[in-house]
Amino acid sequence: MGAEDPFALVVAGDHVRGGYVALLRRLGLPSAAFGRAMDAAAALNSTPPAVAILEVEDGGCGFLRELRDRYGPDIPAVLVSAERVTPADVVAGLLVGADDYAAETMDAEEFLARVRRLIERTKPARNATADLRRLSSLSSREREVLALTTEGLTQKQVATAMGISIKTVGAHMQNLLMKLGVHSRMEAVAIAARASSDAGQD
Repeated sequence: MGAEDPFALVVAGDHVRGGYVALLRRLGLPSAAFGRAMDAAAALNSTPPAVAILEVEDGGCGFLRELRDRYGPDIPAVLVSAERVTPADVVAGLLVGADDYAAETMDAEEFLARVRRLIERTKPARNATADLRRLSSLSSREREVLALTTEGLTQKQVATAMGISIKTVGAHMQNLLMKLGVHSRMEAVAIAARASSDAGQD
């Protein structure tokens, strides 16, 4: 897996961990799988998982709170359990922040369908969060260049509006493209437009 490749995070006991890894592979997701929450926590980096499957008996509830603190509320998370499957257990799991709660005896196809639906439902929120994070890395001058470009100004018009040279505008543009991880002005404008639209809907 590359540093930015989508992956699933699985924290579960030996008896089920391999099964979850195999199921998630059917969704095209490689897994970072651990038997203990503390090992998973030590291995995490800045890239959030596409989905987290956490076994209650292996510290899933506490680790879910840690994931939320680290990555925010948008990561799809499913708590799974072999024994704690009463309605009260499910409610408790949802209250600590799980998006879904599944018994380990659940049919594999139903489990996959739930996870697939959960990932698809949360994609826009995750993309919006990623856009805002990338935009926040821009300097004030880079933000100004991007804002004027988004308004439809040419590079020459941006330079005039900001009182700087066209060459300096070009340098700012190259820097912001690199920070946003895109290759063209149109892609950068799309990110800015999406972020503006999301902010307007809040």
